[in-house]
Amino acid sequence: MKHTLELVPRDLLFLRDARPMEAADAGLGANWPRPDQLYHALLSAFHLRWPQRQPWEGEEHTRRGEREDIAFRFGALKTVGPFPKKGADVFFPRPLDLGMELVALDDAETDLPAPLQYAFKPKAMGKVSLPQWISRKTYERYLGGETVFDFNKDKPDYADDSLLYGADRQIGIAIDPVTGMTVEHKLYQAEYLRLRDDASLVCEASCEMKLKRQDSVLDAYDSKQTVGERVEQVVLGGQQGMCSLTISEGELTLPKRPEDTKPTRFVRWTLLTPAVFQAGKEPEAKSGEPSRKQEGPVHGWLPAWCLRTDSERIYRDDIGKVMLSRPVEPRRAGESRQDWKARQKAAGTIGAKLVAARVDKPLAFSGWNLATDRTPGGPKPTMLAVPAGSCYVFECDTPDDALALAAALDGVPRSDLLGSNGFGIGVCSFVECQTP
Repeated sequence: MKHTLELVPRDLLFLRDARPMEAADAGLGANWPRPDQLYHALLSAFHLRWPQRQPWEGEEHTRRGEREDIAFRFGALKTVGPFPKKGADVFFPRPLDLGMELVALDDAETDLPAPLQYAFKPKAMGKVSLPQWISRKTYERYLGGETVFDFNKDKPDYADDSLLYGADRQIGIAIDPVTGMTVEHKLYQAEYLRLRDDASLVCEASCEMKLKRQDSVLDAYDSKQTVGERVEQVVLGGQQGMCSLTISEGELTLPKRPEDTKPTRFVRWTLLTPAVFQAGKEPEAKSGEPSRKQEGPVHGWLPAWCLRTDSERIYRDDIGKVMLSRPVEPRRAGESRQDWKARQKAAGTIGAKLVAARVDKPLAFSGWNLATDRTPGGPKPTMLAVPAGSCYVFECDTPDDALALAAALDGVPRSDLLGSNGFGIGVCSFVECQTP
């Protein structure tokens, strides 16, 4: 079961990205929480609440040949968010093409990389001050095809970050990482996130575990199944920022396009959360196989489920073709897994091709593995993510393909990595293409 979680910070939150903290830099710790930060905070909260394996968890699942230093409990955890909540309104990242329309371009007018063929043109001329967050009501107007917005008239439905949260800066004394002692004549300035009094973080989470050798499914958020105990507080970000946690049944309502919207040939997919794409990266070699050489660069903006641009074996007209399978009905009663897979293969792929994208600067992030008695710990590799608000437009062969693509992308994590952490959640809408 999916639950809506609301987190209210009791302290300032320190939420850094992967940019270096040096010179006059204030530490860049007042960022909005990333999906992976929320995911690992909730996962840690489960382990802090139940350090030892509980009887209601059932027998431990193990894999053949699994390393002894791996012990992963609550692996069924999935999250979406977090998003800021102010009063009763939930806000979402502003789409980068808000107030714009899709226009066709001649090959001579653009140097866009393949397979992009269309661009976004602002409806209003001149500089426009755009908000960072918009309400679900405004987001659904955008999904319905509206392209003209009065940012002053509809101000209650928009929010700058200053109305939801702010940055506090504090001075501290530098610490020598080797000795653990203070360093003379060296200070640092750190930046912390402070939510406004009527603001909170809201997200959706589920943790349904299939118990080994049992037909039952355990909901780790249901206190009736966990002997009256439940997670009630979360440590979020660095420096042990504590948040109180309230849990309610029901799904977090994400923006949805109007039901009466007619499909067009163009499906727009707008990201509500960041996504990590790695088209062009070869899969890691299996145990015992020689390492594979990567063919071409890792295109951080291009999803791996679109045909990449760095292979000579692909015709230019096929670059950007969507490789997602058509949705098929769930596995039937008594149907073998082999037959179900055969039905999926027979359905074929969706007839669609990526033709436009509006992407902001990449989000650099990393993390830290804590040392345990079985693992040494250390920094995680730095990754680059396409930020929330970025959008992609696909040209479909038929209206049925457009509906199938929207069903395959709407609210489903389509990030190449960290999908269970809530990366790559987006919503779909249908748009028209205008002639320049």
